[in-house]
Amino acid sequence: MSIFTEQDLLDAAGSKSFERGEGYLDAVANLTEDGPGVITAVVYGNDTYDVVLEFGPDDLTGRCDCPYGDQGYFCKHCVAVGLVFLRTAEAGPVGEPQGAAIDLRAYLASLDHGELVDLLDEAAGSDPDLRRRLHLRAARTDAGAGPDIAAIREHLGRSLRTYGYLDRHGAHTYAGAVADIAETLGELSAAGHHVAVIDLAGRALALIGAAIEAIDDSDGGITEEGEALVELHAEACATASPDPVELADWLLAFQLANHSWPELAIQDYTQPLGDAGIAHYAARLREAESAGNRDGWLIQHLREDLAEAQEDTDALVEALATDLTHGYAYLRIADALTDAGREDEALTWAERGTAEHPEEPRLADYLTHRYTTAGRYADALKVRWDQFRHRLSVPAHRQLLEAAAAAGEADHYRVQALQALRDAAEQPQTRARAAQALIDILLTEDRFTEAWHAAETLGATRTQWLNLADACRTTRPDDALEIYLREATALIKTTTKHAYAQAADLLARARDTAQATNREPLWEAAFTKLHTTHHRKRNLMTELARHGLI
Repeated sequence: MSIFTEQDLLDAAGSKSFERGEGYLDAVANLTEDGPGVITAVVYGNDTYDVVLEFGPDDLTGRCDCPYGDQGYFCKHCVAVGLVFLRTAEAGPVGEPQGAAIDLRAYLASLDHGELVDLLDEAAGSDPDLRRRLHLRAARTDAGAGPDIAAIREHLGRSLRTYGYLDRHGAHTYAGAVADIAETLGELSAAGHHVAVIDLAGRALALIGAAIEAIDDSDGGITEEGEALVELHAEACATASPDPVELADWLLAFQLANHSWPELAIQDYTQPLGDAGIAHYAARLREAESAGNRDGWLIQHLREDLAEAQEDTDALVEALATDLTHGYAYLRIADALTDAGREDEALTWAERGTAEHPEEPRLADYLTHRYTTAGRYADALKVRWDQFRHRLSVPAHRQLLEAAAAAGEADHYRVQALQALRDAAEQPQTRARAAQALIDILLTEDRFTEAWHAAETLGATRTQWLNLADACRTTRPDDALEIYLREATALIKTTTKHAYAQAADLLARARDTAQATNREPLWEAAFTKLHTTHHRKRNLMTELARHGLI
């Protein structure tokens, strides 16, 4: 069997993962050759990760259950296992003859039934995951007598109930249990056991919902696998037609439990609920609202969903109007009324919302579109002007000028907008925001002298200073050189590779500026001083050399 090399590991992982893997050599344990060309091990990091490497004459693959490895990448843990294997092999006997590969499947096929049962039972005794999967498969068929629903229910509770916090590794195992249960319920559904699926999927979703807050499912494995359960439950309800009142009670109770996941929507249950179920659901929802449910926002959300499911525009507007403390609520009302063809009412709500929340950009977009479509350019311009004065931003300025151009007043409002920014920059509460917007707008309009004056008097961000330097390399070369050198020096002080690369780029710009404007002596003196001060920083010197500076 051909063995791989360190270069193969580097090629498979990339330089970053390879370098990180070199720091994990002491974390590798239980390294075993499971067969020709197959290595397994565990690596201890934030969690314990299982690694499998497979190699042959022409390829090297690795699997790891860390988050990065789960995405199919050859991770640092795979690198560490490969390096430990190589370095252990180098220290041991060399040139030992390789035995012929054992055909494991052929061996298993040669065993009689009893031997296979004993072997699999023994394996399940030491592998909890295999044991869980076998128990579930056994419950599906109950030795040929059909599914054992009680056993599946018991297994489901045991597998999905958690005790304490689960980290990413635990979440990966839990996601596997969810996938196994979804597969089992899928088979039950295909076989026509829809009533059982309603009960089992509902129990599973409730258990997952109760557990998910204490699980690190940042990789999304549990929610991804669990979506199949959500679909199975809704489909089974649609097929089996359960009692609509009981279904309405169950659905609302589940929703009011306020799980972070899953979020079941009434729109997916309108068919099995029917008119009677939806009416009962609505009545129970009103009772929950009257009782002063502590999650008032949740009640409002459910009211909105119910109104959309019933296609009741008035009920939807009423639900959305419960909380008008933010402009987006007005926009949603306007959109709902527009969709219902009630455009005059929609416009009234949007105008009211803009008056109360002039800073809400989406409302301004809605109103501007409505006014422009109707040829009301002056009204659209007023909306954009009010919004600009509240937001003081480059996007708001661009939208203002577009509206002003449509109204034939672009020149006037260009002057007015800049003056408004200068006035706002004199006020402490708006100074920073207005100054940044003013400088960016002046740069965009190529008004570099004014932009430079604003930066000097009002202050500018690092990015703005560099943009100014780039824009004025020929007109103000001394100032541009000063900015490049100042910002490069600040970056060098952070002593990171990324900062060194940025600093070298700025120094290259400074050199090019000096050469283009006959200021080489000034540049050479400054660079010599900088080089002398920092010449011991090898990573910095590497970046300077890469940019042709030394």
